Amino acid sequence: MNSMGVAIVGAGMRCISFLDYLKAHPSQGFVTGIYDTIPARVEYLLKQYDLPDAVTYESLEQAVSDERVGAVLVCTPDSEHVTPVVASLKAGKHVYCEKPLAITLSDCDEIISAAKKTDRVFYLGMNLRHGPVHETLHEMLKSGQFGRLLTIETNEYYYGGRTYFRRWNRLRKYGGGLWITKTCHDFDLINWFAGGNLKRVFAVSSLSHYAPIPGSATHCRICSLKRTCPDYYDLESPTDPQLDALATLTEKATGQPRDLCLYTSDKDTFDNGMALVEYDNDVRATHTLTVVSARDTRQMRLTGTEGSAEGDMEQGTVTMWRRHSKEKIVHDVRERICGDHGGADSNIIAHFFHCCRTGEQPRSSWSDGRLSVQLGLAARESCDTGNPVEIVPG
Repeated sequence: MNSMGVAIVGAGMRCISFLDYLKAHPSQGFVTGIYDTIPARVEYLLKQYDLPDAVTYESLEQAVSDERVGAVLVCTPDSEHVTPVVASLKAGKHVYCEKPLAITLSDCDEIISAAKKTDRVFYLGMNLRHGPVHETLHEMLKSGQFGRLLTIETNEYYYGGRTYFRRWNRLRKYGGGLWITKTCHDFDLINWFAGGNLKRVFAVSSLSHYAPIPGSATHCRICSLKRTCPDYYDLESPTDPQLDALATLTEKATGQPRDLCLYTSDKDTFDNGMALVEYDNDVRATHTLTVVSARDTRQMRLTGTEGSAEGDMEQGTVTMWRRHSKEKIVHDVRERICGDHGGADSNIIAHFFHCCRTGEQPRSSWSDGRLSVQLGLAARESCDTGNPVEIVPG
């Protein structure tokens, strides 16, 4: 199997995930170079991963026109997917695009139009479909173990999500708000399991905790509360030195402090919210997201006419109860969980390369990606207006 040349666009957190994977699986692909609007970030990563043959691309055009490149991995902020995706597809490259597809339906449609005009693989990074917990639950659903599905309950508790309020994710103009930049994962899972057409959504949310507090400064290094604040960003001892190094280079290039206060930072999204989703096949679903959390996990509960089950990514288990016999069956999938997002990240990247080589279709399509964005936008509108929002098929 020939290793595929890979160009990466966007030298951020998701870029690191791909570099880690390619370092561990050199037979899958090799990095030809990285493009980022801050070249110093690229130079840092190339040195960190000992990639002397990879280049710092001076432009997006140079990256997508490199003859060594078979695939482009797009890891830019959510609002900046369209240009690199379309350019890569037009250049005849396979494309892996990080979720969400985009943050507006018009941008989604522009990507979809470009993807339809090529025979190259366009793969959307809805990685949770590839996690062992959700794979197991979906296989149980397809095999009829629940009878007719009635309800879906999903939750995400994310301690690390608090850092969104010092990063670009805090602003809708870059990430669309948490219903899109974060919950597109979960909305995609719900759509995948529900199997029907979306009807309406009602959502509520609040910035209950990370609102301005008396005495807090604009950023941690100058704050009088830093010795007692549990969210203090310690510039001298960062929890993730690699990400801090990238943030330092961004700070030098843009002047944006990497230790913005989570409380006083400008933001237009929430820190906790709940959504109720209805489908035309009599399935209802709820999703709860909170980044004011003491733990990191995702949970899913399915209830049908013949049984119910729940899965927990942190525990690595799926438990099934048969309705009439009360039989309880526990599936332990911990051995299949390796890496980020409950084992989903490495699985989806491997499947991307598999699809590039075989022509097999991705597990999630561009229409799935558009649908999760549409649901996220509707949930956001519901929160803004206080009303349920009808969802018209796109």
